[in-house]
Amino acid sequence: MKRFKLVALIAAMVMAMATVAVAAPAGTMVPKVASFDFLVDYSGSMMMKNNSGNLTADKLTKMEIAKAALTRVNDKIPALNYSGSMHTFAPVAKVLDLAPYNKGNMDAAIKSLKSNLGIFNRLTPMGDDLSVLNPTYNAMARKAAVIMVTDGAANRGLNPVDQVNALYAANPDICVHVISLADEPKGKEVIQQIAALRKCSVVAEASDLVSLDSAVDKFVRDVFYDVVEGGVIGLRSVQFAFDSAAIDGPSSAILDEAAQILKANPGRVMISGHTCNIGNAAYNMQLSIRRANAVKEYLVKKGVPASMLSTEGFGLTRPQFDNRTEEGRRLNRRAEATYLP
Repeated sequence: MKRFKLVALIAAMVMAMATVAVAAPAGTMVPKVASFDFLVDYSGSMMMKNNSGNLTADKLTKMEIAKAALTRVNDKIPALNYSGSMHTFAPVAKVLDLAPYNKGNMDAAIKSLKSNLGIFNRLTPMGDDLSVLNPTYNAMARKAAVIMVTDGAANRGLNPVDQVNALYAANPDICVHVISLADEPKGKEVIQQIAALRKCSVVAEASDLVSLDSAVDKFVRDVFYDVVEGGVIGLRSVQFAFDSAAIDGPSSAILDEAAQILKANPGRVMISGHTCNIGNAAYNMQLSIRRANAVKEYLVKKGVPASMLSTEGFGLTRPQFDNRTEEGRRLNRRAEATYLP
């Protein structure tokens, strides 16, 4: 049936002031995370020539390989309403503020990284720097991904494995992944130990990401999204102001496209409304029902048969993002639609 091969309708984001619809012809794309940070090792060892045994890669510095790998990964990240940022460690610096993910902005941030800085007297206090960055990661919308790009050469200060463990202890909905440039046993061991802390961790070799399309595709899918065969329509950009069921301008654009797809793929559709966790449960349940009904009314005005659509509210019972943060609460004030069997 056509409807069971629908795109991840409008799992959308703001790019250059425009809402973009993203299609996934093989099935519905569902984001695994709400936010992510590229955490790039900027130490002296990353400015050294690679020594992996790869004849092509060994002509480049590790940072040159890292930038090429990040560029290819960034090119494949789908527009699924993520927030994204970039930091360096050794030293800690903010390269790109956490904001709605924009592929062009991230590409510019990657290009801004230097690959020819000094080598000597630039050690790697990876553990110390992770400790410094913990408050930043505490504030990210959940679920969150931290993608470390490193050779694992932690040679000063706190144990980085202990600091990742501390991050996990405080944040059960964060996962640390690694793009590895390790070419020494000690660095490889650090990366392996970090990856072993949680089953969600994904490790990819930077040289593979540079040379193999399949490696990039697998890494991006493993970290950023699932593909679900079925009739889920993610209306993630149909969000609501606090204590409101009004459809605003950006949501109208999303629902206009949704109406076209629904009319082309008739079937029984359930529209669900959701809220953040501010306020009591009974009030939020009624608010979520009003939100679902507002979406239905809009779609009917756009020509979707009312007989296709039913509504339900879940109130605050089904958060997909972290209600401890302002961004997470914003994302939870949402509507979704699902084709019924």
